[in-house]
Order: sequence, then structure tokens, then C-alpha cells
Amino acid sequence: MPAIKPSHAEIELRNGCSRWLSGHRPARSMRESLLALAALPEAAQPPDVYGDGAVLQALEADVAALLGKPAASFFHKGVAAQLAALRVWCGNGSAGTVALHPQSHIAIDEAGALEALMGLRGLPVGAVDAPFTVADLVALPERPAVVVVELPLRRGGFRLPAWDELAAIGAWCRGNGVKLHIDGARLWESAPHFGRTLADIAALADSVYVSFYKGLGGLAGSMLAGPQAMIDDLAPWKTRLAGNVFTLHPFVLSARDGLRRRLPEMAANRERAQALAARLAAEPGWRVSPEVPQVNSFQLHLPADPAALREAMLETARRDGFWLGARAVASHLLDGGAMVEIVIGDAARDWVDADALAVWRAAVALARR
Repeated sequence: MPAIKPSHAEIELRNGCSRWLSGHRPARSMRESLLALAALPEAAQPPDVYGDGAVLQALEADVAALLGKPAASFFHKGVAAQLAALRVWCGNGSAGTVALHPQSHIAIDEAGALEALMGLRGLPVGAVDAPFTVADLVALPERPAVVVVELPLRRGGFRLPAWDELAAIGAWCRGNGVKLHIDGARLWESAPHFGRTLADIAALADSVYVSFYKGLGGLAGSMLAGPQAMIDDLAPWKTRLAGNVFTLHPFVLSARDGLRRRLPEMAANRERAQALAARLAAEPGWRVSPEVPQVNSFQLHLPADPAALREAMLETARRDGFWLGARAVASHLLDGGAMVEIVIGDAARDWVDADALAVWRAAVALARR
């Protein structure tokens, strides 16, 4: 099921709250965001023009080094970055097969762009709510050109494969002449679980995509890192996918700010998520998935009708100024229950776990009334 975009009214309600359960504290206005970016030292330098600029190139070089790759290219949007990468890895032919999890972002949230725009074919691999394994790749009916691993598998409960399994996938790809690409939209959040550096993780793959607007809280933007020749080959595809933007300076500044301020917080956010999940899971009839979160995010399954719970969440925002979110879907763990996602960011500093538990108790009671 594709992500549901919040309405304008919901965004206004969210921004009018005083506390937020998930993510980072929202800026009250774009003016506030841009003024904060204007105070950064890099803001005084000239903006990039069509991808050429000192600040942009410095960010690309720094992220490439962070990921242990020879080169990197900034994209305005992750969808474009990954489509370009997969097309390059599949070559210039009219076809190409990409093995990816059926719950992955590429498979669910991009309106069939892999097939419709790139002329590539997705090959589903793996079981529901679990990262796929080497055994799953071996069992495929054909050998793909590229394998995509999403770290973590967001729609599978933000789950990560075991390190040995991930390394085995990398070894299988190398041994079979298959390219491995990491969809690392939340790679920053994943490193603490593995106890490895970002470069250690990225070394298993031929290319890596990372996002700047999720865990790092940037305005928008992403980076694709890999071999220099591959990054060079992206250039025409970036243009074809409308990625050759006149200037990306505000996005670049916010990416730099996120790396400085929020990258060092990832381990602490994971620990906070684990503590909150344990508190919520102790409630009778409530469940969290995974039982121990592997990153800063997890699913909360509640004994309430999804539509009723969503209305209760919005009423909580109007009445108490505490934003729990605006999306609840059917739970696959509780019959007739609802599932919500919880993502720990800097907004969690404005409440303690007992506050969140009390607000959820009230919301569930309201939904079941």
C-alpha cells in the first residue's frame, strides 16, 4: 500500500501542536527554516548552478568518503537517484532484471517507474515482513542483473538482516557477476545496530543511496555513491529524470546541517526507541514489531479499528496539542486492530515515555468508545 500524503489541514494541525511523537520538531514556517540555513557558514558561498558549485561538490566528496566510495552525486529526489543507478547497472539494453523485496519502496511507492520509465523488470524476492536471504536469491528462477537491499526494510517493520547474512548476499552477488545496490534511505539509522561504520556497510555493495530528509531532517535531497565510472554514467539519466536542477543550494545546506547535528544522534535515538517500545509492549493487548526495535523506528499494533484510531489521533492533536500522527492501517498481528509507525527523532526530547504511554492509552480508549 503506497504512502498516504497528509492533507493541508493535517499539516496545519501538526504544526500547531506543542509536542510530536515521531520525527523531528517541524519548523513553524519555511521562513524559519530558510533563516536557520542562512546562518550556516556555507550559506555565504555562491550557490551551485546546474550541479556545479563548491559547496555541492564538497558535500558530494564528504559523503563519498563517509560511505567509503570513490565518488558521489547529489540528486534532488531518491526515486530519481535509484532509477538512474539501476538503469546504469543494467546497461544500455532494452531490458534488465532487478531483484528486490516485494515490500520495498521501489516495488510499492514509485508507481511502477522501474518498468514504465526505465524499461526494467522487477523480480520479487523474499517473504513478507522479513529481509530476504542468500537462499532466497539462489531460489530465484533467473539470475538478476542487480539485487537491491533496503536497509532497513521499512514496510517489514524497519527490519535489518543479520550482518553475516548481508555479507553473504554481497559475496553471492560478487561471485555471480550481479551488482548489489543498497537502498539506504535510512542507512544512517541502521549503522548502530550493525556496530559497523557506514563505510563497512557500503563496502558490501557496488552502489549506495542515502536520503537527507528522513533521519537527518533536511529539506529534501539524496546522494548516490559508487565507482567514479558509474557516477559519470549517471549524468544523462539525471537530466532525463529532471534532476539537473538550476540550483540545489538550500537542499545542500540542509543536508550539511543534518549531517552535523543529527548523524551523531542515531545511536541514542535507537536506544530511546527500544525503551519506549518495551514500555508500550507491556500494555495488555498491545504489540510492537519487532519486539526489540533494530533502528530508531518500529510498528505499534493496537486493539482499535484503524479508522476510529486515526480520528482519535487527530482529536488528541486538537485537544492536547500532542501529535501522534494521522495514519493508522489494519494490523496484521491483531485481528481488527490497527498499526501505526513510531519514529524517534529530536521531537522525543519534549516528552518522557510515561507521557507517550498515557496519551496512547487515552487515544485507544477514545477509538474504542
